[in-house]
Amino acid sequence: MLTKKAKLLVRQTKIQNFNTAKTAGILFDAGNSEDLKQIKEFGKFLANQNIEFSAIGYIDSEIISDDLLFLGNISVFGQKDLDFFFRPTYPDAMTFMSKKFDMLFDFSLNRNFPLRHIASLSPSTFKIGQFTEGDSIHDFMIDIRSKPTLEFLIEQIKNYISILNNH
Repeated sequence: MLTKKAKLLVRQTKIQNFNTAKTAGILFDAGNSEDLKQIKEFGKFLANQNIEFSAIGYIDSEIISDDLLFLGNISVFGQKDLDFFFRPTYPDAMTFMSKKFDMLFDFSLNRNFPLRHIASLSPSTFKIGQFTEGDSIHDFMIDIRSKPTLEFLIEQIKNYISILNNH
C-alpha cells in the first residue's frame, strides 16, 4: 500500500547542497542516545549553514523517556503513536511528513517502517539516505556497508552534499 501511495505523490526533485538549501528535515532512530547527540550536532552544523531544520525520531517503545521530550525542533514518537498498520498518527509526524523541505536526511540505519513511511510520502525536493538495494525512496544514497554507523553516514553526507551542484 505504501509503494502505491508513494507513486501517487507528485513532487519536483532538485539537487540541493548546503549553499542552496534553506530548509531541512531529519529522520532518525531515537532508540540510541549516542545517535541523538549526533543528530543535535548535525543540527548545529545545518544552523551554521543558515539552514532551518526540524527533526523527528522514532523509538520502538511504548514509553518515551523524559530526556527525549522538549528538545526544541526535535520531536520523538513511539509505538503508541502508530495506527494498526504501523503508520504514524502523531501530530508532529503528520506535520513533518507534509512539509516540503529542500533536503530530507534519512538517518535511520535500520529499515524502520514508521520512518520509511514518512520518508516515502514526504514531498521534499531532495531526499538523502543510506544505500539500500532496491530502494527508490531516496534521490541520493550513500553506501556505508564498509562502516555502518550514523557517524560515518553523516560524515559522508557532509562531504558529498558539499560538492554537489557547486559551481
